[in-house]
Amino acid sequence: MKHPLYEEALWAANQTRKGRGPEDSALLFVSWNALDAQLDALQLAWGHSRINHAVAIKSQPHPSILRYIVSRGFGLEAATIEEVWLARAAGCPSECIVFDSPVKRVHEIADCAQNNPGLLVNANSIEELKRLLPFAGELRIGLRINPMVETDAPSVYQVSGDESKFGEAIANREGIIEAILAHPIEALHVHSGSSMKDFEGAIRAIVRIYRLAIEANAALADHGMDRRITTLDLGGGLLPELLENGRAPKMDAYAARLRSELPELWTDFDLVTEFGQWTHFHSGYALSDVEYVLERGSRQVAYLHLGADFLLRDAYVRPRGIAWLPTRSGVALPSGTVPTDLAGPLCFAGDYLEKGIELPALQEGDEMLLLGTGSNAYALWSRHTSRTIPAMYGVDFKQGRVEELSPRFNPFL
Repeated sequence: MKHPLYEEALWAANQTRKGRGPEDSALLFVSWNALDAQLDALQLAWGHSRINHAVAIKSQPHPSILRYIVSRGFGLEAATIEEVWLARAAGCPSECIVFDSPVKRVHEIADCAQNNPGLLVNANSIEELKRLLPFAGELRIGLRINPMVETDAPSVYQVSGDESKFGEAIANREGIIEAILAHPIEALHVHSGSSMKDFEGAIRAIVRIYRLAIEANAALADHGMDRRITTLDLGGGLLPELLENGRAPKMDAYAARLRSELPELWTDFDLVTEFGQWTHFHSGYALSDVEYVLERGSRQVAYLHLGADFLLRDAYVRPRGIAWLPTRSGVALPSGTVPTDLAGPLCFAGDYLEKGIELPALQEGDEMLLLGTGSNAYALWSRHTSRTIPAMYGVDFKQGRVEELSPRFNPFL
């Protein structure tokens, strides 16, 4: 089965061929059409009239892509003050920006209050609330809760265990309620983990947070206070998925399961989501020259110009399931069955993108298209060996347009 971006990637690679110089050993691409489809599918899945889909900047921080997301009416989630600045530069309305850093400095909070009044800033703990109180008139304040549930997220992405650095443990229920009574908190934030295959753990976490919000609102009413918890920030975390006829089966199932479990979320609360990896993964692809190919026993080793510099997580955690499309003179190579190792350009032994996969026989001068590089790739570009970030292109395949979004760039040179 061909990847949905198969034809587009071949076309875009050929469209950029004449403009490449000898230094352009690799190129990066974003598909506007694929990104549109992901954003549309996200909206369709949730169907909530008061929801801010704040796409996580850390998954794909390219300024042109952020501006595009904002132009579509979506929000942005920032994990650092630098990402708040990116959201601001992208023109994101303040009320659609979420600031989630676990180590916010006072001057950063003041910056948000001065320049983005109405921004939602989530405290990482009860202790951090005292830093936010002087700015309560300018900022909306949330509190991150550690739901203390197990998910199937890989351990490195698991953020809701007993010893997590993220959030106030829900076991401190009494302390949380007291904090909500004492401070102008209007949102509760939960994020259970990233790269979850199964959303049942996330559902359990959201149920706990919902019940906590109901309990807090009852306590506020009992104390004669008018304010309430009005917003639940549900984080992100689902693995990427290919769309089917414009719909996202797993995202549809997640939202439907949540709506069945807690229909009140669609009537009584404003919602925020933070799907970054899910939104961007299948909207990006990349191109690399095959510099040369070595025969090593029964397999071939192909050396590419993209490796752990671009796909850092793939080298250290696990390959992401890229669709590999080898080409020669701009034409896709016929299928073949040569066991292949794909080696990257960095000077350390772990710089392999895949080992033992079946590919056609390759040779020097071929090119490799990597389909499925839209998230956690450009965003994680490694400074190791000081390699230059390739040029990024935006592609509108339906309209037959390719534009350079940023040139080759090296911050050290």
